Amino acid sequence: MKRLSLLVASIVTLSVPMGIANAGTAETEWIEPEHFTDVDPANEPRARFRERVFAQLEKHFQKRADELPADQILKLTFTDVDLAGNVKYMVGPGANTYRVVEDLYFPRLEFKYELLDGNKQMLKSGEENIKDMNFMNRVRNNRSSDSFIYEKNLFDDWFYSTIKTKD
Repeated sequence: MKRLSLLVASIVTLSVPMGIANAGTAETEWIEPEHFTDVDPANEPRARFRERVFAQLEKHFQKRADELPADQILKLTFTDVDLAGNVKYMVGPGANTYRVVEDLYFPRLEFKYELLDGNKQMLKSGEENIKDMNFMNRVRNNRSSDSFIYEKNLFDDWFYSTIKTKD
């Protein structure tokens, strides 16, 4: 029993520093989201849908920022979002509204970014207009039930090629 307690204590002691070694911060701003190309709901009030989209994307951006050194800040300022798919109105006998995801309607994110260190010194910055016209044909991890998976994958591709590159 004593040996098991020592083993558990050792694992916890070793895992805690590794878990907090990286914990950067993401700060996200949405500029005039009412003018974004496509953050349109199918069957939900527009404001609530927009809040849900932004909350889920911000949570995802923070997950990526968690991979940065603890003192780094990734500032993201979005000027346009075009979600994968397109909203089709008055479809079928019930005149329902659906978001139809087809490769014709690929995801696109337009934003400015700044990566700052702990002293607020600029490490990287730029303006991006990223899109994935091949989003339907990619083999991805099994998060297919994850909302806004195509936009998250698009952001991840950019993040790992621009911010967290393997030097």
